Amino acid sequence: MAGLEYVKFEKLNNIFKAEFGAAFKAVKAPDKNELFFYFDNMYRVWYYSALFHEAFATPAVFADIWFGNDGVNVCIPKIEDTDIGFGWKKFTVEEHPFIGDLSVLAEVVDEGAAFDDITNELLPDDFAEYARRFTFCDNIYISYLVEIAREMGIIKRVPAIRIARYLSTAKGRSMSQLSPETAFEKIIECAAKIFCRKFATVFGNCPGLNKSLVYNWLENTYLTDDIYADLYDLAGYDIIDLWKNDREHISELDEGDRAALSSVYPIGRMIDRYFLTPFGRYFQLIQPIYYHPFSFERELEYIFKNGVRDDYDNALAVFAPSSFYRLTSIGKRLLTDEKKDVPFALSEIEMENYLAQMMKYYK
Repeated sequence: MAGLEYVKFEKLNNIFKAEFGAAFKAVKAPDKNELFFYFDNMYRVWYYSALFHEAFATPAVFADIWFGNDGVNVCIPKIEDTDIGFGWKKFTVEEHPFIGDLSVLAEVVDEGAAFDDITNELLPDDFAEYARRFTFCDNIYISYLVEIAREMGIIKRVPAIRIARYLSTAKGRSMSQLSPETAFEKIIECAAKIFCRKFATVFGNCPGLNKSLVYNWLENTYLTDDIYADLYDLAGYDIIDLWKNDREHISELDEGDRAALSSVYPIGRMIDRYFLTPFGRYFQLIQPIYYHPFSFERELEYIFKNGVRDDYDNALAVFAPSSFYRLTSIGKRLLTDEKKDVPFALSEIEMENYLAQMMKYYK
């Protein structure tokens, strides 16, 4: 990684540090621990959000421009007490951190790690002991690892009272024998199955809700609205038409249409939770793009106003769908290299010029 570009990204991260620091000071003392729970995911959304209007110039896009010649180089935040630092992790098909983390999980469960019975998050003491062995020191990420590992048969649940415990299986202990591409094919398939299972609880077991639909989104669209349209179409609603034309006249709609409109926000969080974040942040097959700059003030207001984690599957406050997503170099290799890319409004040089002006305000 070229030193000059690294220094440029370090300055870019100063934007996050300054904004997060100001937000942290404004949060009441009892809420600060909850803010730490969301820290990694707040950085994730900022990392994929536009830094300024008029272009899809996200930190992830700049990382791709500066360091994207040999895989996907991803910046990962680290926090000790209130001190924020950053590290880098390279994602390639041959050496993929998610595959490595599945092996780490198999080791951790055999060492006796205990998980929450409902969320599959590591319990607090175990989180302190084991979390830093994973790529993302984040309990939401670890709970998703558990879901994938169970789907793949890498770990199995064993009896325990009021907690969840697991043991590795022969498959888990032989993960290293699989070729990276074979392992990744299995991971993608399991992620698609998990997505469909989660949404079946809302839309029912529709014939079209299957892994082929998920693969279609990965390979043939870059608009998140298309995911909404396909999902609601399975339930018999033209949600895009409802959203554009009828949201101002919701009282005049029938009960079914009103229910469909009112479900858009929780469904959006589920789309992020089970599609955009796994295939984006965790797998690095896609790169989400949030059209508007990230607002720390608005994000914190939402988190502490909406029960934070009252409904784990559907309403984790930190999740919200991006506007677009594009394939990364890994996605193009494993899925298709024929998918049209997101049309950027500005050239790379224009984006860099905007960024240079912006960073003058962050030392």
